Parts: sequence; C-alpha cells; structure tokens
Amino acid sequence: MKIKAVTGVIIWLAAITLLSSILTIKPIFAPEIATLSINPPSVIDPSKDIGTTFIINATVSDVVNLWNWQIKATFNPSVLGCARAWIPSDSPFGFPVQPTPIIDNDTGYVMLGASQLGTAPGVSGSGVLACIEFEVKGIGSSYINYSRPYGEDTYLLDPDMVEIPATLEDGYFSNWVPPPPAKLYVNPPRVVDPTLTPCHNFTLSMSITNATDLYAWQLTVPFPTAIIDVLNVTEGSFLKLGGTTDFEFDILYTFNATHGVVLMSCTIMDGVGVNGDGDLATITFHVKDFGETSIPIIEEALYDSLGNTLPHDTFNGYFNNMLIAKLSVEPQEIIDPTLVPCNEFYINITLDDVEDMKSCQFNLTYNTAPLGFIGITFFKVLNQTPTTSMIQSDEAGFVWIKLTYPNPITTYSPLPLLRITFHVDAFGTSPLNLTDTVLKDSTGQPIIHEVQNGYFASVIRDIAIIDVKTYSTWVYQGWLAHINVTVKNEGDLTETFDVKAFYDATLIGIITVENLPPNGNTTITLTWNTAGVPACHNYTISAEAAPVPYETDLTDNTFTNGTIKVRLIGDVNDDGKVDMADIGLICLTYGSNILHPRWNPEADLNQDKKIDMLDIGLAAINYGKSCP
Repeated sequence: MKIKAVTGVIIWLAAITLLSSILTIKPIFAPEIATLSINPPSVIDPSKDIGTTFIINATVSDVVNLWNWQIKATFNPSVLGCARAWIPSDSPFGFPVQPTPIIDNDTGYVMLGASQLGTAPGVSGSGVLACIEFEVKGIGSSYINYSRPYGEDTYLLDPDMVEIPATLEDGYFSNWVPPPPAKLYVNPPRVVDPTLTPCHNFTLSMSITNATDLYAWQLTVPFPTAIIDVLNVTEGSFLKLGGTTDFEFDILYTFNATHGVVLMSCTIMDGVGVNGDGDLATITFHVKDFGETSIPIIEEALYDSLGNTLPHDTFNGYFNNMLIAKLSVEPQEIIDPTLVPCNEFYINITLDDVEDMKSCQFNLTYNTAPLGFIGITFFKVLNQTPTTSMIQSDEAGFVWIKLTYPNPITTYSPLPLLRITFHVDAFGTSPLNLTDTVLKDSTGQPIIHEVQNGYFASVIRDIAIIDVKTYSTWVYQGWLAHINVTVKNEGDLTETFDVKAFYDATLIGIITVENLPPNGNTTITLTWNTAGVPACHNYTISAEAAPVPYETDLTDNTFTNGTIKVRLIGDVNDDGKVDMADIGLICLTYGSNILHPRWNPEADLNQDKKIDMLDIGLAAINYGKSCP
C-alpha cells in the first residue's frame, strides 16, 4: 500500500509538472513598427512668398535591419516645386547605391532611394533618409505625402528584400493668408411692409460682398411655417461670374412642428474661384399670416478653390408685415479715419413705418469728451414745417427735441426729420442714443415704435515697428544677411503698408505687409545680399514703416537695432586679413559638418554645412587680401 501510495504521488507530481509546463505562457513581444515621417510635419508660414525655399526631412524611426529603401513624396505642383532632393552624407541609411533622384514638378512628386551591396548587413535605428528642398510656386496649401499604397513606390526592405512594416506620417505646407472677411447677408436685410398680407409673396437674396476666390458655399435658412413658407429657391448668379456654367447647386427642405428649413449649397465643378459681390441664391417666400420673424443664416461655410474655409461675417434678415414705427439715427455707425479733431460731421434723425403721427419727441445723448454740439437743421416733412421745442446742453451731452406737425404724418419709407451737426474735439468714441422717445397720433395716443441708435468713433491709424533683429552679427562678403522686422498695428483699422530695411542709409529692400488687423503684429524677413558691399565695416541696421493715411504718430515708424559686420571671405579669425592662420583654422575643421564636434560655421565659406576643399579653395583665392 505504501509503494502504491508513493507511486501515485510521483505520478500526480509528474502530471502537475507537465500541466505546469503546458500552461506556462511566455510573453511574446511584437516587434516595433518602423515609422516614416515628414519633418517638420507642418510648415505654416505666410512669409513664405513665391520664390522662397524650405527644406523638409524624410525620416525613419525604429527600423530594424534596413537594407534597401525608396520613398516617393507627392505635393501640389501649383503651390510647391521640388528644387532638389538628396541623401545626407551623414545618414546611417545613405547606402552605397544611390540612383539620381527623380523629380517631376508637373505631376508633383519626388522619388529617391538607396541600397546596400552584396553581403553588407542591414542597418537598424532612426535617422534621416533624405532631404527635400521645395521652392514656393504659389499661394495656398499643399500636402507633402508619402505615396500610397505602402510597398508600391514607398517601401523599406530587409536583406532578403522582404518588406518591413511601417507607419506613414505625412506633412503639410501653407502660406495662405486668410483674406479680409466677406459679408454674407440677407438682402434686403429688413422687409417691413404692411401690404404683405396673407397670400402675397416676397423675395430675398442670400448675398455676399468682398468675396475672395469663392469656389463653394453652403448655408441654411430656417423660417416659421405659421407666418411664411418657401415657394421657390433658385441659384444666384455670383459663381457664374467666373465664367463657368458647370456648377452643382443643391437644395434640401426639412420641416418640424413649428419651422421649416431650407439647406442650400453650390460648388464650381470646373472653373476658378470668384471675387467681388453678388447673389448666392434667391428665395421666394409666401406670406401665410401676420407676424414678425428673423430670417437667419445658419450653418454657413465659404470655401476657396484650395478648400480653405474663408472668413466671413454673417448678417441675418427680418420680416414684419405688422406696422412698427421706427425712430433712427442715420447713419447708425460713423467710423471714419478722416474725422480727426477739428473736423465736423452730421447725423439725421429719421422716421419710418408710421401712420397718423402728430408729434415726436426724443432726447439724443452723446459723449462730450470727443464731441461738441454745433447746431440743428429742421427739415420739412411731407411739405410740412413742424413746431419745434429744444433744450441742449453741451456740458451734459444731450439734445432734447419735440416736433409737432400741422397734419399727421404717414410714411412707409424713411424720412429725415432733422440734422444735428457735431464737432470732433478729440479722439474717442461716443454712442449716439435716442432716449425718452415718444410718438403720438392725432388723438394723443402713444404709437408703439422701435429705436435704432447710432455710434461714432474717431479712428486712430498708427503703425509701429517694435523690433529689428539680425540672424547674425557678421557675414562674409557675398553672403545673404537675414533681418527680422516686427511690426504692429496700434490703430483701429486693418492696414496694408510698406516696410523698408536699411544698412546705414542704403536701402536693403521693401516688403509689403498686407491686411494687418488692429492690435495685430507680424514679423517679416528682409534679405540683404552683401555681394558688392565693401568689406571690413560694421553696418547699422534699421527699418522704416511707411506712414498710412491720416497717421499722426510717426515717432514709432522707425527702429534701429544692431550692426552687421561684413568680413573678407576667408578671414576666419576676423583680424582683417586672409593668411595661413585662416587657412589653418579651416583645415582643423576639414571633413566636419554642422553636427560634428569640430564644426566651425566661420570655416564654412560656401554655407553648404560641411567643411571641404571648396572652403579651403575659397580662402586660398583671397590669400593675402587685407582690409584697407
């Protein structure tokens, strides 16, 4: 029995050991997937004008046993052109076989690659596969994408020529500057007409002004079905102004218990974007009942020919077939840069949509700091001269007026009652508010009415240069010196103006800053070509912003900061002469590049980021030259 028991225990232990070995799960780690990326992933820079260049790197990360590779990067040829592409000499993946890169600036792609030879091993790690220099050809945006599908024109291969899995991360470029906002509005903005009784129709346009390269649009208009209904929607003529007849206009209607909605969109199918003013669509409404309602534009979007969303301001409409009198300040907004102190302007007080009005009184208030009262001119209204009462206080800032007419006034269109003239005393703003308004009919009963107030602003226009910085304090004669100029709009209007840069009193160049918004600032770069500029001198760098119209503060339109010394090419130690000491310094850095510990930027005479015989040769050409 004991033997059997022991034997049973041994068998039991063996079974447990076997089961344990079967159930033991060893962790299996999936290999890291390589990543092909564009670096930097995005270049968004409005200062990248046509003709400027920039460089992106095609990089690989976490690749294992790479033996052969090829990349194909695509781009928008209307915006970018490939100037050149190369494999960096210090790339761990710069294998011996490197075919000449293929560049196609018509289709928009660049392709290059490299391969090991024979039994050479694959290489693992991360690094730059290729550098691609782009030249800006146009204004807009462009993808910088690896071609798809992976494995066709873009691939990583191991020594067995087997594809290495990889994730692709693309790039993006844009030098597009949003244009000034367009105005999207219901036209006419207000339909107040007591003759539009039920069963009548009226028409509104969805209109736009100040459009820039409009290529497609969409908008939604809701409406209360108890008051009005939509009879018909037709496409407007605006997109046709570009000369195309091929565009897609879509309409969709939806309804719920209280409202209907009409959704509209239009896209140019074959043509160019359109600039200017016009109608996007026209809606014919049918009047079902008396009432008032806003007619808003919602869920709207405007797109240019590049697919960019265009900035815009939206203004809604209004419908009312119940008569509501209006007392208004006209114009409702006065913002004029010519209205500087000592100038004058006037406003009218107008009456509209009123029946049987016998008398009118109101109090107009204003800010006495920027404005001073000059006088009032009363108008005949429907050939009637009113009896007037007035109290005015320029100290308190108000004008109280009462008008009584011989016969009651009825009008369905705006009529000016009087004109008030003001003097601009100082820069500033002022509401022009109508308060304590009373309209009465021929029986002395109050007339329900609405009031529309006004606003005045004496606009300041002021451009300032707030900083000038140089990339370096020295350059060799013939090098390009880059100068950053930061400008700010300290005024109240969006401004376009020229900026000049100088070395001493000599002009370097002019750049136009366009549509800089109030309180906005931007930095522009001017490039100074020092070829022909006498060497061995320190030059003072300054910048000047051209005054904008009516600008009064010109003290901050100029800025001087820093100097740049122009040195003889080859004067590495900056002692005013080129001799063997300079050539020796270049020799000490021979074979280095920008990432090498022996790198010396003063020895890179041709600015190719490496020190070689070309640099030594340039110094040798100037050997023996010295400053006067």
